[in-house]
Amino acid sequence: MFESILSRKWLVLAVWALVSGAAVLHALTARPIYRAQTLLVIEKERGGGVIYSNGSLIESKNEDYYQTQYKLFTSLTLLEKVYQQLNLGENPEFREGVEALNNAISIQPVSRSRLVYVRVSSFDQNLAARIANLISETFVTENLNNQLFISRDILSTIQGDARATQRYESLPNVVNNPLIQTLKTDLAKLESQTAELSQKVTDRHPAMIAARSNAASLKARIAAETERIVGSLRAELSGQFRGNNVRIIDRARLPDRPSYPDKQKVILAGTAIGLLLGILAAVIIDVADQSIRTQRDVEEKLHLPFLGAIPAGVIGSTERPYSALLGTKPNLSGEAFRNLRTMIEFAGINEHSKVFLVTSTLQEEGKTHCSSNLAVAYAQLGESVLLIDGDLRRPRLHRNFRLPNEHGLTQFLAAGKKVEELENLIAPTEIENLKVLVCGVQPPNPSELLNTPRAGALVSWARSHFDRVIVDCTPMFPVSDALLWGRHIRSAIFVVRFGKTRGPLVNNAAKKLAASGVKPLGVLINSVKLSNLAQTGYGRYYSEYYRDMHKEHHAKAL
Repeated sequence: MFESILSRKWLVLAVWALVSGAAVLHALTARPIYRAQTLLVIEKERGGGVIYSNGSLIESKNEDYYQTQYKLFTSLTLLEKVYQQLNLGENPEFREGVEALNNAISIQPVSRSRLVYVRVSSFDQNLAARIANLISETFVTENLNNQLFISRDILSTIQGDARATQRYESLPNVVNNPLIQTLKTDLAKLESQTAELSQKVTDRHPAMIAARSNAASLKARIAAETERIVGSLRAELSGQFRGNNVRIIDRARLPDRPSYPDKQKVILAGTAIGLLLGILAAVIIDVADQSIRTQRDVEEKLHLPFLGAIPAGVIGSTERPYSALLGTKPNLSGEAFRNLRTMIEFAGINEHSKVFLVTSTLQEEGKTHCSSNLAVAYAQLGESVLLIDGDLRRPRLHRNFRLPNEHGLTQFLAAGKKVEELENLIAPTEIENLKVLVCGVQPPNPSELLNTPRAGALVSWARSHFDRVIVDCTPMFPVSDALLWGRHIRSAIFVVRFGKTRGPLVNNAAKKLAASGVKPLGVLINSVKLSNLAQTGYGRYYSEYYRDMHKEHHAKAL
């Protein structure tokens, strides 16, 4: 993954710069928002755990008691009072109504405590503090009014008149009292026994008199315990008049700085997010990228041997394309072609590498440049080398070696009678041991010329007269001339331009060549930038070589 990020460092930097710049721009131009807050304490409600609502008593010690209180802060009734009292309808920020005010409020309980913050955000710092204070004050007042109303309502309901007495037994504090429950159970059993006894004896029987006496005693105890519970409830409810269970601890103060944007945090977050997005973009593009870039791509996507990587170089108008192999100074390109020469020898065991084609998938991948340099590299070993311009559609070898192109291969293929005529068509070069058979005049029918028996005769003659024969033929697509050469030459080298040629297309070309009986010796990645050499698997080797050669050259100069 690091290699993919490194190879697309400019993309990573561009995304990082874009996101970071947007973050800085936002931090400097965003309208500041101020936040004011009040701190309140909400104690558990008094009253023995009961409240009165709609004429009935209910439990108040529910688990959601505090959640209910938090929701009441933003109730529509409370917000409308605050909205109207502060004339917020005239403020552009809250012109949309109570909903805009509700969006500006946040309730934040303090963990493991009975404290709660009421926070209000606004473009106006004074208005934020006023709203926060008024919401808290209104909530405290409403809470106290509710308690007073409930207490008065309950007290008026449970006064000691006959109608109130009838309601005592339905009170939750009475119904749930363990003693009263036990007494009522005993009374029910005794009444059942009395009913059975009445069927056997008269009302004046001593047993009947005793049962009725016991029942009256139980009823009296139940009535006395009920009165005690109601009296206690009356006293507790009366105590609610003495105070409120909600208090303001800290009133909102005027904010001294905006809560948003926090310029430092926004810029730091933008920088970090920009870097992460840049890396993510590089990784995604690398996964989606089907072009051939590395040795791993060659071996895993194409399932072919990797022969090497050729660095991209800038060649002046007065220099030969193979000047890198002729100079005495340290040169990565020259060493790359020498390394390629060695790799071909390993890949072409059993004479397969003595005669081979140099082809590519598409045009403009640098096959002619590679075949020219490779021919020079072999000639420098002392081998007699024949380089043939087999691309009859776009011949380029005569330009590379600065040779005339009036007579050449096409003349022999069209009208040659004896293979010995080739000796007059083959031209020597400035490179010792290297000769070139140029294309000659471009024919209108290249495929027909390559279909003649003279093509096979040419290859047989060249094989017997030279140590090494290299044919620079056409790309595999869109024409099929390379397959015609493949009838006579059974080995080929694939040139792939770094980051340009898509893997599936190369794979199809290689399979098409192999189906015709030509063995691909391997793949050569061409035009690799120095910054991308590490990806090919030879970057470290080339770097160390260049460093060592530079030291040696410097020492000789001294």
